[in-house]
Amino acid sequence: MNTLEQSVPARYFAMLMDHLETHGTPCRDALSAAQVRTLNDPLALLTTSQVDTLVREMTRLTGRRDLGFELGRLIKLNSHDVLGYAMISSPTIDHMLRLVARYYRLMSPMFVFRYQRLGERAEVSFQPVVAMNELTLQFYLETVALSFHAQMMTITGGKLGPYDIDMSMPEPAHVQRYRELAPARFHFGAAQLGVHIAMSAAGFDQPLPMADLRALAKAEARCKQLLQEVTAAGKWCDWVAMMLREAEDSQPTLDELARILNISARTLDRYLAREGVSFRDLALAIRNERACEMLASGKHPVSQIAYRLGYSDMANFSRSFKKSNGVSPTAYMERHRALSH
Repeated sequence: MNTLEQSVPARYFAMLMDHLETHGTPCRDALSAAQVRTLNDPLALLTTSQVDTLVREMTRLTGRRDLGFELGRLIKLNSHDVLGYAMISSPTIDHMLRLVARYYRLMSPMFVFRYQRLGERAEVSFQPVVAMNELTLQFYLETVALSFHAQMMTITGGKLGPYDIDMSMPEPAHVQRYRELAPARFHFGAAQLGVHIAMSAAGFDQPLPMADLRALAKAEARCKQLLQEVTAAGKWCDWVAMMLREAEDSQPTLDELARILNISARTLDRYLAREGVSFRDLALAIRNERACEMLASGKHPVSQIAYRLGYSDMANFSRSFKKSNGVSPTAYMERHRALSH
């Protein structure tokens, strides 16, 4: 897990602090402890160290362990700045979730958001990519789980069927608050780190009432620009690797990734070369990593895994996998199945 400092939008913490103080719980002293001058600047950013300090001090000052739950409940679609407007303007839920997967770094670099559509079933996950202490991790797990539920309820007008949210944290003392959030069924103590959601995709292709393709195009263009600025401040290879891991039913090309950033493929390739990597080698490594993960899980047949990784046929997948791992995909899956029993 990456241990480098990341820049986190301050606007979400501003929402939480304003809410707490409005309800008579002053916690401005947390800002001094974290060496934060203000949260009110819409462009303000926090380091991960400042986030750790804010969470610790706000917990101490309020005496509450449900602050992540509270923040997740407060977050609305328009809380996400320009990305929120792109979400609201999306033509369908499926489009909106794919949009979020591309630009989630604008919400938070602390997690990777993944969305998979398998026919009438959808899987969503939030997985941490930055080292966090236990208190901060639980805060974020609650925030992303609650905000996802609240925003899906908003976008569907409350018309969601029962679905499951698995969280890799112990059952909290305020678990009763979760039990009141039907139709979501929350489960705690998951072995897989992060938040993992399984739900029906029925209705994901139906037109949304606020769809506005012109507004969407304008908002997404701004998202691309912001993503380019954020990525340029970090490592290009980290962003490319993240996008390759999130890809579904295809393998993004260098040209496609460059278009997201509004730069040429040649420029992106040059940036990667400066960091000592090539797109081809990175793409092969990530594709093989994803293949191993899916085969080891045993959830999908080999043919479906080949398709989801963007291979044109099973033979190409088998040759590539065996060259990298020394065994066929089927043998790899059977070996892990035997080890799990």
